[in-house]
Amino acid sequence: MVEQTLPYPDSPDQSGQRSRRQQFVALLRLACELTRGALILWLWFPRLHRDQQLREIKHWAQRMLRILRVDVSCDGVPIDGRASLVVSNHVSWLDVLVIQSLMPGRFIAKTEVLGWPVIGKLAQASGTIFVDRQSLKSTRAMVACSTTALRQGYCVAGFPEGTSSDGADVAVFHANLFDAAVKAGVAVQPLVLRYLDGATGLRHDAAAFTGDDTLVSSMQKVVASTAMVSRVQFGYRIDSDGQTRKSLASQSHLSIRNRLLQHDPGRAP
Repeated sequence: MVEQTLPYPDSPDQSGQRSRRQQFVALLRLACELTRGALILWLWFPRLHRDQQLREIKHWAQRMLRILRVDVSCDGVPIDGRASLVVSNHVSWLDVLVIQSLMPGRFIAKTEVLGWPVIGKLAQASGTIFVDRQSLKSTRAMVACSTTALRQGYCVAGFPEGTSSDGADVAVFHANLFDAAVKAGVAVQPLVLRYLDGATGLRHDAAAFTGDDTLVSSMQKVVASTAMVSRVQFGYRIDSDGQTRKSLASQSHLSIRNRLLQHDPGRAP
């Protein structure tokens, strides 16, 4: 069952490449939405209970995706109200917005994100769990924080590859993240993320955040591109009972990679 959640305009002049003026307007709207998000996080968030905070995060992510002209299409239905470790392949900074628009929760991110203009502060204020994968102490702290969040009923999401790719394949998963699911006794929810051109249905290269891309240059590339569809496929939930972090990592990787390669429509020209 496919559920369309964030439709973009269907008319060709609205879904095609933006003019320079349209790009400027879109970037201005993004700046305004980032400012709005910051004000909500710093002024209003402390007054809200957890469910209200998660709704605000979800709605903010949806607004950002609409400005960027990214439609989110699901194969399956997001889990509702159950704590789980959500893992997916990693293509772009858009991944966080897509997942938060469906299953808002706590994210695990590399410490470098703290240095991103505005985004780093927003991530910190929204409860992101940061990790330096080169530091054993930081990795242990990440597992402890993630375990606590899962026990508190949050969905905790992360990217076990540890880096982003062009979306054509999935690298080997690091197992540390899965230790939190074992310790908290929650299931793992694998997700497959693909970004497709809204007109051709082929893989959309503008989404990939790789190589020498900076956050600003990547955002400009997405804003200038044709409208895209983020296709989200939910794999079968994997029970952590009786599992090890390595077995969970292996099963999750197999689930995501098989689905990604099975449905890969190829690279858009």
